Amino acid sequence: MNAKQQLLSWVDDSSFLQPKEVILKAMNIACANNKQRLSYVVGILKNWQNDSLLTVEEIDSHYENQNSAPKHRQSTGSFPAGRAIPGGFVLDLTAGEK
Repeated sequence: MNAKQQLLSWVDDSSFLQPKEVILKAMNIACANNKQRLSYVVGILKNWQNDSLLTVEEIDSHYENQNSAPKHRQSTGSFPAGRAIPGGFVLDLTAGEK
């Protein structure tokens, strides 16, 4: 499965209420952390889905609450190496479709 197919499967098969916006947010977070691998983005999405964070608003609220609360644990999870996301990548879910 290539990167586009993998991202499309998140749009079609995830429980996110705003899948496109949530995927873009995960990609922005990955890029901001200089982690330009699809596996890192997928790891973020899996964490959000496991935490039942299904909209961008829920995700933002979750992180705001985390930042204001004392930190009890730090995430040390690592994600396996995957394909690099090319610089300037634009998620166009309709590309190649007629």
